Amino acid sequence: MYCCPNCFNDTFLQSEIKIKSSEIGECSFCHNKNVSIIAPSKLRDLFNPVLDIYEKSEEGVSLFKLIQNDWNIFLLKEENQKILLNNITGINTSSKYKPIYEREKQNIKQWESFREELKHNNRFFPNNAPTIETIRPFGKHLGKRFKKGEFYFYRARINIFSTPIDIAQMGKPPAKISTNGRANPIGIPYLYVASTPETAIAEIRGHKNETVTVARFEIVMDLELADLRAPRTTITPFGIDDEELELIYTNLPFLELLGEELSKPIIPREAYLEYLPSQYLSEIFKHIGFHGIIYKSSVVEGFNFVLFDDNKVKAIETKQYKITDIITKSISL
Repeated sequence: MYCCPNCFNDTFLQSEIKIKSSEIGECSFCHNKNVSIIAPSKLRDLFNPVLDIYEKSEEGVSLFKLIQNDWNIFLLKEENQKILLNNITGINTSSKYKPIYEREKQNIKQWESFREELKHNNRFFPNNAPTIETIRPFGKHLGKRFKKGEFYFYRARINIFSTPIDIAQMGKPPAKISTNGRANPIGIPYLYVASTPETAIAEIRGHKNETVTVARFEIVMDLELADLRAPRTTITPFGIDDEELELIYTNLPFLELLGEELSKPIIPREAYLEYLPSQYLSEIFKHIGFHGIIYKSSVVEGFNFVLFDDNKVKAIETKQYKITDIITKSISL
């Protein structure tokens, strides 16, 4: 049996299979054809450190469910996940296991205390503020590089009196008129862009029949962005040492919490206070050295970017759109 890069959601594994493979053919698990294929057992050495995170326990759950829930590694149906993992590891992954490490709770408690303190008690010298050193250890695991010319960003603005907006006016707003945003405090403008024109339009929350100018931006200098969309998917447990693996595993809930901070829906009348924690978080990533952040949209299924320095991108064209329908996204309360 053979597996292929398309079986996995993990970019590290996808790359390793392409490197290790010496055959092109049909995958036994996802049935893609003319792809790089490899015997699953050749991935065993990569999986062994991950397996060491868990131990057998009658009070646990099946190993293949545990690994998929923790790391979102596979892109297969559950039964095929199980068969592939059995072939990779050489063990019965239906046996019950549990993690050997406890999830870190202190960082989460500190952040939750900080949020309330920042909003209602101490604005400039909060006692519970996380430091740069709290976040820095995760930096290299969250970083996603975008090279010059390989990706496009989109920004939308509602037209005034249906008049198209000039491309020169599609960048970040001037500092003197910059208002509070998810990532920026008042007076410190950042550039907010999206992955698609549709996401960019949804984010401005326009009304039906309004016309919109959407600018397309190209990358003119390489970007290193902190990817907070889905740490369980974007962070790989492979190819790192045991100490780093333990750090990432125990802090995954904390990293997910940081991503939720930037993407959660905010009622406009509460934005002034609710944006304070995410503004603080964004400044930490800025001082670590990231050029911006990727986060999930709160209104549609796409994703957004905040760029701290808009000199690294350039608007190259604009298009006009008319809003014909309003998309809403339900949330659980």
